[in-house]
Amino acid sequence: MSDNQTRVIVGTAVAVGTLTVAGLAYLYNSKKAEESIPTKWKKVGKIIDLNCFPVKSCAPIKCDSFDCHLLGIEYESLFDRCFVISQGKKQTTARAYPKMVLIQPTVVDNELHLSAPDMPDFVLNLDELRTGSINGKVECWYSKVKGIDAGDDIANWLSEFIVGKPGKLRLLYYPYAYPTKGVSKNDREWKAYRGDDAGTYHDKTSYMLINQASIDELNAHLDHVVKPLQFRPNLVIKGPGAYDEDNWKWIKVGESVVYRVLKPCTRCIFTNINPETGVRHPKREPLETLVKNRSIIPNQTPVMGTQIGIRVTGRISVGDDVYINDESEA
Repeated sequence: MSDNQTRVIVGTAVAVGTLTVAGLAYLYNSKKAEESIPTKWKKVGKIIDLNCFPVKSCAPIKCDSFDCHLLGIEYESLFDRCFVISQGKKQTTARAYPKMVLIQPTVVDNELHLSAPDMPDFVLNLDELRTGSINGKVECWYSKVKGIDAGDDIANWLSEFIVGKPGKLRLLYYPYAYPTKGVSKNDREWKAYRGDDAGTYHDKTSYMLINQASIDELNAHLDHVVKPLQFRPNLVIKGPGAYDEDNWKWIKVGESVVYRVLKPCTRCIFTNINPETGVRHPKREPLETLVKNRSIIPNQTPVMGTQIGIRVTGRISVGDDVYINDESEA
């Protein structure tokens, strides 16, 4: 069976009891760590910002409300990190090319529009893209993830802006309705983290949350102010104390959307890139300060924010109340 056939019939196959190997693995991973969702909650704050990053390492699309699905936040039929830029067989990110954060995606009438400084806008037809063959593969942090190559024209546009030469980079689109990346060996110690939390082309999990108070506490140690966007969160919350999120297990947003806290979010040199200028900080900040103050996991890079996986899907909005499980629940 081809990848294209699998993509089309996986839902039907589940319904009639005839699963592909990929479907069996997916269902196994989704069930192996099932836990009871809490019934008692306590309010800790509110959502103050939401971000969807349809193209990995590029600028976000901001909106007051987003639908939240298994693959991540959705905006106009595109999921968070559903596009990845590759060089050869490996993903290319702003860790190597900081100016990638200046590429701004928008979605208009089922077209992906990309804009960048000193470049003409590029328009990609999403309907045509989705009918293409699954013909690409990219290494995404220990996993090889398949996709649909978006073609030469957008590849050359990205190559021209990012590296200054056409033909160096490619753009892949994630075609599946479920995660395929799996949990890397390095993360299997986190018992709540399961295969269907891996998202599309995400580094780790399909959702990441930042607490504004934690950013404020970090800024108290810096000679310049960093904003939450420097850490590329999907959800930004206000209300809890600094680093309270380190100890959470469950999060509910609004009346119904529920997330499981999976692991602290470890950090790298990406945090040193100013999202407004695409320039690294000359003194490697804030990462250097995080190394001193937030290296809380043995043999791991420092931590800021928390990686979460969705357990009850739905819609979330800026201004929604945020709850955590009440530890007094029996």
